[in-house]
Amino acid sequence: AAAAAAAAAPMGPKEWVGLQSMPAQTQQSLMETLNSLRAKNQTEMTVVFVGKQGVGKSSTLNSVLNERVAQSAPFQPESLRPLLAARQAAGFTVSFLDTPGLLEGDQVSARGLASVKLAMKDREVHAVVYMDRLDGWRVDNSDRAIFKALDENFGRQIWERTVLGFSHGQLSPPNSMKYEEFVAGRAEALRKAIRDTLGDASLELPHAVVENGSRCATNGGGEKVLPDASRTPWVAALVAALAETAKKPNPIAFDPEKNYASGSDPNKKHRLLVLPLLLLQTLLLRPLLVRQIRKDIKSGVGGRV
Repeated sequence: AAAAAAAAAPMGPKEWVGLQSMPAQTQQSLMETLNSLRAKNQTEMTVVFVGKQGVGKSSTLNSVLNERVAQSAPFQPESLRPLLAARQAAGFTVSFLDTPGLLEGDQVSARGLASVKLAMKDREVHAVVYMDRLDGWRVDNSDRAIFKALDENFGRQIWERTVLGFSHGQLSPPNSMKYEEFVAGRAEALRKAIRDTLGDASLELPHAVVENGSRCATNGGGEKVLPDASRTPWVAALVAALAETAKKPNPIAFDPEKNYASGSDPNKKHRLLVLPLLLLQTLLLRPLLVRQIRKDIKSGVGGRV
């Protein structure tokens, strides 16, 4: 009986084993970031990764944890369920949720959205990472459809807590452009597209660049770094950006029963006006029209066919 009870007991987060094998400077940077949250009486941070297929959501989760917890092999079908990886270090819990891609063909995936809802249900979410590729050159209509779908299904707060994550960060910009200039331009293009699509210029949408490839450059301390002038250790930089977002008050508490798309469905927009307009037509306009027709007939006004 005792064994059965032990087996039925809920499992808490695992120890963050991957942290212990990271370069010493990365470990120190991450602990400083987590301690900055603890200083604000926060003992946990929950992050959800969203985006299209093949943009690096799973690989980034694996890299940040320094553990292979999410399947990220090419040509492998995605799971339709979210994956939760919760880890504990020095009394602080970090939880990362990986979700499937949000496109099916050129349409927003209903199954993908359902998976994100499942990921966010019954938990507070402190930050969202909207992943895309740094080497993507444009924002198209399918991207804009995803922006709208996330807004309509989860409310504006999801974008207020979003960090833009760009994978494939180890690239050489075209036309001899400086790396920093290229990254800034790519981030601003996506940021502007989201703001314009949602009609909200106030969205901050900070960004971070990642490189999950095995050939990612490293510094003298073994940290994975970007090819910018500062040789930024990107794992620590990404987690720091997420922590800054997590410090905002009132994390996302997704309610599956709430209609976040209130007023946005054009099929429902003026439904409440139908009955008053019908009564106006029946009681006022129709009698006036009939009276005018009778008057015209009596006075001989009208055409012949």
